[in-house]
Amino acid sequence: MKTWWEGLSYRERLLVSGGAMLTLALLLYALAWQPFQASHRRLRQSVAEQRAELAAMRQMAEEIRRLGGASATPTSPVDGRSLLTLVDQTARAAGLGATLKRVTPQGENRLGVQFDAVEFDQLVPWLGQLERDYRILIVNLSVDRTATGRVNARLTVQGG
Repeated sequence: MKTWWEGLSYRERLLVSGGAMLTLALLLYALAWQPFQASHRRLRQSVAEQRAELAAMRQMAEEIRRLGGASATPTSPVDGRSLLTLVDQTARAAGLGATLKRVTPQGENRLGVQFDAVEFDQLVPWLGQLERDYRILIVNLSVDRTATGRVNARLTVQGG
């Protein structure tokens, strides 16, 4: 290699050196700078999207705080019904009585509830009503689809 280099004229050495530097610069750009810039653009876009999501979440949290303060007093402590009675009566009132298979106490202020072949579109509003109107927390929920629109559901609820 050294003999080849020494065999080149001054102009050829300049040309080969310039070509090597140009090749090195292009490799640095293609392998380092350009991927860095692309990653930088993606991260900037991701940060902007996440800031927009954060702003929306803060707005929703403020609305939840506002609505939570304006909501009615929970029904269960006022009317004096036990958690077992409340769950059973509201399930039957929501049209879920035929599919309600088991309600079992699970310690202080907790119940296990089991539904077989219940309509999903009836179950979800009832769960929402328990949380919204009676301040009953859904601690655990397991849902398995059985047929179109029907599910087997097992849940654990806790009184507020």
